[in-house]
Amino acid sequence: MKTYILTLLLLCVSCLSSAQSDDLFREFKKEPCAEYVMIPSYVMAIGKMFMNDDPDARMAKKVKTIRVLDMERCPKEVRRRFERRVNALRRKGYEPMIRVNEDGEQAHIYIRIKDDLVRELLIACSEADECTLVQIKGKFTKEDMTQLIDDQLAQKDGR
Repeated sequence: MKTYILTLLLLCVSCLSSAQSDDLFREFKKEPCAEYVMIPSYVMAIGKMFMNDDPDARMAKKVKTIRVLDMERCPKEVRRRFERRVNALRRKGYEPMIRVNEDGEQAHIYIRIKDDLVRELLIACSEADECTLVQIKGKFTKEDMTQLIDDQLAQKDGR
C-alpha cells in the first residue's frame, strides 16, 4: 500500500513541475500584444516524414511539441512580471542548464529530466524591450544536449 501511495505522490509532483511552464504560457499569452505559436505533435510528426538523416534532422525527430511566446510589444510591467515568474522556475521542478546575464540581457535555459531523459527544454530570454519564452518537449539524452551545444559553439566560432 505504501508503494502505491508513494507512486501516486511522485506522479503528482511530476505533473506539478510540468504545469509550471504551462501556467506561464497560459498567463502571458493572453496579455495584450503577446504573440503565441504552438506546433503540436501531429504537425511535428508530419514534418518528420520529410526529414533526411543528417545530425540536425536526428535531433529534430526527437522533438514532440514546440511553443513560442513573444512579448516584445507588451507593456514594460508585463515583461517585468514575466522575468519574476521565470526566476521562480528553478525552485519549481526545473534544473538550470545555462544562465547568462550580460549587458541587461538575460537568457535562462531550464531542463526537466525524467528517467534520465530531458523531457522539456525551456528557454527564456529577456532584455529591456523584449521577452521570449520557448518550450521544446521531447525525449533527449544528455549526450544529445551536449552535442547540440557543441554544434552551436562550432557554428559561432566558424568551424
